[in-house]
Amino acid sequence: MENNITGQQRLEEHVKKTLYENNVVQKATINGLMEGREGGCSFDERTITFQFPVLEWQANRVGKMHGGAICTAFDLTIAALARFFAGENFAPTISLNVNYMRPIDVGDVLMVRAKAVQNGRRITQLTGEAFAGSTGKMVAIATSTYMNVDTVEEHKKPETAKKQCTGAE
Repeated sequence: MENNITGQQRLEEHVKKTLYENNVVQKATINGLMEGREGGCSFDERTITFQFPVLEWQANRVGKMHGGAICTAFDLTIAALARFFAGENFAPTISLNVNYMRPIDVGDVLMVRAKAVQNGRRITQLTGEAFAGSTGKMVAIATSTYMNVDTVEEHKKPETAKKQCTGAE
């Protein structure tokens, strides 16, 4: 019997796996310290949403979430979606541009929604929007680019890669 898993189910499983890896496997890293939570996803809309509690350690000098922590929340959310579309490939960040609109207080929840705009064989373009959970007001927006690195090709022996680059037989 065939496994008829839908795109939505695959995305939901990917989100669960990503958050487990971030919060449990990598709990002592920035990924785990951010304490990301699921906020929904849509295969048809090509989106995922993560929620991040705004914690004391993320505060800037005036008690608002530090811009670097907001950028990290974008990177964690958007990268999760980029990895979904990359499949088995590695998907490192090439660029992440963030524009800030308003501050968000410690104790609030930052809601980050990522959307895949275009995914190709090597490059995925995505956008992100961050909102304050308490008010629904936009905190920041982001645009990003991720590279789909073919992990099989990248791990070939150096001689094989050299032959491919030079055309030598």
